[in-house]
Parts: sequence; C-alpha cells; structure tokens
Amino acid sequence: MHKKIILAIFVIILAHNFALAKTSEKDTVISYWSEPVIVTGSRVSISQSELPSSISVVSKKLIEEQSHIPLLDLVSENVPSLFVTKRTNIGYGIAKGSGGNISIRGVGGSPTTRVLVLIDGRPDIMGMFGHPLGDAYFMHNVKKVEVIRGPASLLYGSNAMGGAINIITSHDHKDGFHIKAPLRYGSFNTKNGYFRQTYGGENWGYALSGGYRDSDGYRQKGNDSYTSKSGNFEFNWHPKENLKIYGNSYISDMDINDPGQISKPYSHHWFDVFRMGGDLTFEHKYEEFTSKIKVHHNYGHHEIHDANDKPNQDPNYISNDQTTGLIATETWQYESNSHLTVGFDLRNYGGQAKRGAPNTNYNSVQEYSGMAVLKHNFLSNINFNTGIRYTDHSVVGSQLIPAAGVSVSLPGQWIAKAEYSKGYRNPTIKDLYLFPPSNKELKPEIMNSYEVSIKKNYYDIFTNTISIFYNEMENLIVSKFVPKSGPAFQNTGTAETKGVEIEGQLIIPPRVSINWSGSWADVPLQVTGSPKRKLHISAKYMLNSGFSLKLGGKYVGGLNSVKDPYKKAPKYEYTELDDYYLFDFTANYKFSKRLSFFGKIENLTDEEYQTMNGYPMPGRTATVGLTLQY
Repeated sequence: MHKKIILAIFVIILAHNFALAKTSEKDTVISYWSEPVIVTGSRVSISQSELPSSISVVSKKLIEEQSHIPLLDLVSENVPSLFVTKRTNIGYGIAKGSGGNISIRGVGGSPTTRVLVLIDGRPDIMGMFGHPLGDAYFMHNVKKVEVIRGPASLLYGSNAMGGAINIITSHDHKDGFHIKAPLRYGSFNTKNGYFRQTYGGENWGYALSGGYRDSDGYRQKGNDSYTSKSGNFEFNWHPKENLKIYGNSYISDMDINDPGQISKPYSHHWFDVFRMGGDLTFEHKYEEFTSKIKVHHNYGHHEIHDANDKPNQDPNYISNDQTTGLIATETWQYESNSHLTVGFDLRNYGGQAKRGAPNTNYNSVQEYSGMAVLKHNFLSNINFNTGIRYTDHSVVGSQLIPAAGVSVSLPGQWIAKAEYSKGYRNPTIKDLYLFPPSNKELKPEIMNSYEVSIKKNYYDIFTNTISIFYNEMENLIVSKFVPKSGPAFQNTGTAETKGVEIEGQLIIPPRVSINWSGSWADVPLQVTGSPKRKLHISAKYMLNSGFSLKLGGKYVGGLNSVKDPYKKAPKYEYTELDDYYLFDFTANYKFSKRLSFFGKIENLTDEEYQTMNGYPMPGRTATVGLTLQY
C-alpha cells in the first residue's frame, strides 16, 4: 500500500508540472542537461561523447545536496552497475564482516581489490591489502566524481580491472575569503558536519576543512557505534599563465565497531584506523604540448581487535602501510580534436603487519609502467581511441595491456560507441606474503571486456544511454585446499559477467527533472555484493530557484552474499538475499545566500532489507540540517 501511494505521488508531480508547462514555458528554474567534460577516461579534459568508455558523472550539485551520506553511498545510488555493500547506518568498517565492498558490472571482491579508487587521478588504497577504505572519503572539497564502468587499467594500472572511481577535488575558488558549514542531525543520534574555509586570489588559492561524523548505531544486539574525524587541505598556485602547481591532502581518524551478524552479535570488536594521503602536481603548457608530473603518497596505521579469545583492550592486529608513486604524462594536441598522450607510472607498495606475537611481516613490491594513448578524430564525427600499457611488477613480471574503441556522432543527436579493453590486478602483498594462505607464485588476474552503447539526446531535455557489456575473467586468485599444506591462494578462478545498463535524464520545463540509472547483469553465485538487477529513479520538483523537493526510489534484486564472512576461505557458503524497494524524500530550502535548510526521510515504507547476509539495515530514518555559508 505504501509503495502504491509513493508511486502515485510521482504521477501527480508530473501531471501538475505538465499543466504548468503550458502556461509558464519561460519560467524555467531547472538546469538543462549539458555534455560533461571529463578527465578520468583519457587523463586530459575531453567531452564525454568523444570517448568509447562508459563513464558516469556525479555532479557537484548532487554532492552538495546529499552531503550527509558517505560519498561511496552517493556514487552507488547514481551509477548503473555499481554497488557498495552496507552493514550499518553510517560507516563501512574493515576486515571480516565489513561493508564498503565495491563492484562494477559484477567485478569486485571482498575486500575490494578489482575496482580502483583515485583522488585527482592518484590511487588511494591500503598499501598491503590493496583495497580502498570507504570511510576515508568525504565531501569537504569534492568537485565531482567520475566513474569508468569497465576496465581502466590502460590509464591507471593494477586494481582498475573492473573500473575506476575518480574523486576530483576543487582547485578553483571564488575571490576572497569564504566559509561553508553544512550541519546535519538524524536518527540514532547521528551527527554529521564539516567546516570549510576557502580563499581565492589573483593567482593562488586554498581550501582548508575539517569534518566530524558520529552515530550511536541502531543495533539492539551488537555494538555498531561509529566516530570519524577528517580534514583536508588544498592549494593552487599559478605563478605563470602556462604553469600551474596544485596539491591536496587529507587526514582521517576513525573509531569503528563491528556489530557482527544478527545471529552472532559482537560488542567488543573494534577498529582504530588512521589514514592520510596527498599529492603535488606540476602542470606546464607550451603551445600544443601539456606536461604533468604528480608525486603522491598515502599512509595508514590500523589497530584491530576482532578476536574472541583476547582481552578487549588489546589489539590482536596492528599494521602500518604506505603507497608512494610518481605519475608523469606528456600530451601533444596535434589537431583541434586529436591528441597523443605518453607517460609512465612508478609505484611502491609496502608495510608491516603484526598478528599476534611475535608474528610480524614486512614486505614491499614495486610496479613500473609506461603507456601511450591516441585519440584521433576523423571526418569531424568519428573519434578513434587506442592505447597500450606495458607494466612490470617486481614479483609477478611484465605484461601488455591494450584497449581500443570508437565513438561516432550520428544524425539526429545519436551517438554510437564500441570498445574492447583489457584489465588486470596484480596480487597484493597480502596475497603474496602475509599469513596463510599467501602464495609467492601467484600471477596477475586478467579480464577481457567488450561493450557497445548507444546514446540519444533530444534538445538537451532528454538524454538516455543503453550499454551492453561482456566480461571474461581468468587467473582469478581464490583460496584452495592443498593436500599436506592446507589452504593456499591459487590462480584457478574464472568467471563471466554480462549485462545491460541504462542511464538518463528528462527535463520537463519549467520545474521538473527526472533522473534514472539501472542495470541487469548475469553474475555467478560466488560474485558477492553485485546485484543482478538494480534501478534508481528520482523526480525533482523546483518550486523556485531556492526551494526543491525530490522523491527517489530504488530497487535491488538478485544480490548474492557470503552466508558467514567470519569463516575462513575456502569454506565460504553463498546465498541470494531478498529483493527490496526503497523510497526517500528530500527537501532543500534556501532562506538566503547565507543560510539553507535540508531535510530527508529515507526508507519511507520502513522496508526490511539487507545488503550483507546477517546485517539488517535500519528502517525509516530522518535527517535534518542547516548549511551556513559566507
């Protein structure tokens, strides 16, 4: 009954808006769709339609509207075929039973090592285990998020086998000093806010911010409380017209608790996680040449207590990890819509881990890569893209990673694309060295991907893209039982995933916009955290330029999960979770240039659902807040 009422509201909003449109054609407050300019698909700024890859963009406006939720949750809601698992109302956690596992087109893992998270094009992962940490990513200074749905290893190397999520920060600020402070409060005594101060001068600027997130949690059995503190510093300097120097850094300190599955709750499993990272970039332009050099580094210190036979106050696992690298590219713009980019990446992953006493491991590996990417325009409407990466790993050796595709602009505002790309993931330090079932003889995982897509744009009020993909994976690293030696990682896994995606927007002047994204995928049972069916649709109604209402709906079906994540592989058993529908309602009201209101009710129908087996998500929740800015 509740679902029928909410669907009826969608229809009423649309009918009312069509009536307004007949009498108020010029009173338009909705922003029309425009072709995004992206950097993630080519390392240089380029129109989205000129690249063969499937790339989604989460805009700055959407990020500002939804600043109360974790960044990866926002990406998951708005990108087809991308899904992020959750176990609590806020925060993801790490280690066994953690959420925050990312999959794109049925390619992911637990922990996530086959989808790469980048910040301004630099990899940001845990140096030894090779996975991103979702709790370390926040919205203080994020301009937009670009997602490659499919292999991105040509451009970004290992771990981008299934795709890449590039968190792009802002390096342009309004002149003078400005302050922004979104403050949010919600169910379960959940507090979320940050303070951001920026300055823009004649040829330089900076942004400094700090944030805080805290929740008591909602589980009656098991401790799921959460606290995190974060900070960000960014600067940009233009000493000359053709020279830019910019950098950004972050720091994050998290206290996380694992509540355990509902049938086996924990009140004493805790995680103290500290992360920091940053980069420094030099960009120089001379005539048709653009040079970029980026130096980057991240570091983490983790203390974990997840053992039932140890004193609660003492960690049973301690680690320090780091990733250091250098990225250099040279782009030659030899024609107005054609360019050649060559470059190299140098990366060092390392760290020290201690699990019990005196068990201590220290290891490091290096990866060296060179790449060349060509984008050439034919007859003004055909864009051909091809490239190759040569990579050499200090343990597993070298390989070639090719990709090629074409994008064609057709009459009637149609765009057709086709691409072949290869992705890879080198074994991590954990896979090679840390604790059983590590294996120093492992080889890289490999994926070959094929996709075609067609896009229709109609006078910038309607746009829709349909994509079809097929992925074939081999050499997947899985744990197998070896006689006389016990479990050991082996390159014996294979998998195929295939599916269809849709993504689009409809503008109904003067006040309504409708956005949708969805996917259907055929994935094996052992591929967890990746739904077979996913649909998200939202209708936004603008009463005026400062007052908006939005109703959103989401459907997830065919989501596989591990029955008990606390068992050791290869003893995992798998199950398919129940389908679920979620609806939410959001209101934004701008009182003045200095003050605005935010309110949101999530899970309007109080649906019972899970994204991980044994971790029930909360029912209906509410969040309200104010944003102060100067």
